[in-house]
Amino acid sequence: MSNPFDIPDLDAPHGFAVETHGAVTSTQDVLRERLAAGEEVVGTVVRASLQTTGRGRRGNTWSSESGGSYQSVALPALDGTIPLALVPLALSVGVAAALTAAGARTSVKWPNDLVLGDRKLGGLIVEVTRGVPLAGIGVNVENEVPTGRAALRGWDTDTVGDLVLLGVRRALAVLERGADAVIAGFSAVDWLRGKTVRFAGGDGRGVAQGIDAQGCLLLADEVGAVTVHCSGHVEKVAGVDWR
Repeated sequence: MSNPFDIPDLDAPHGFAVETHGAVTSTQDVLRERLAAGEEVVGTVVRASLQTTGRGRRGNTWSSESGGSYQSVALPALDGTIPLALVPLALSVGVAAALTAAGARTSVKWPNDLVLGDRKLGGLIVEVTRGVPLAGIGVNVENEVPTGRAALRGWDTDTVGDLVLLGVRRALAVLERGADAVIAGFSAVDWLRGKTVRFAGGDGRGVAQGIDAQGCLLLADEVGAVTVHCSGHVEKVAGVDWR
């Protein structure tokens, strides 16, 4: 059975309007400022060569040195039938599908990390500003990365950026099909499934069993009881610190 996120044609147009910038504070900031000024931004992509104050989940700093792929996409407003937590999951799966089709077999660590060879390759956040979902996506390419991270060395940064956007376009189409299609696609690239994970602060520990219809992580304890985790940070995977 085919994965709903499969991308049959990597040469297909992604359909977004891409603006290329040099250094910015963050690509998310650029789109937020335009929204605050009353501009129409849906369908616009802000791509930058580096970010001086890039951010990840939970407000953490995202290293955004020159040579990486950094961009933010202004998405169409959500119709309310899809839980917000499924949106970054779907986008991450779409990006993973595009990179995999291009030759870099990529998985997704709940809720939004891209994983290559069991190492973090990139990440994604979605922030809703004035009703517009803004997806910020970073992928390591030729930039310096912290120890233990992966990067697409030798790849063209703009090509990586376009692959990311192709994955985003595919994810938007899958989201229109509903939560079941998103869950099916995520299951195919779920890096945590079957691994023992521990949340930061002792908020949960168990073997990952996929996600539910709300995009929450399911963990099974030693007797098989399943707990549901809709937020938080997985700090250890199979006993190893996750960065």
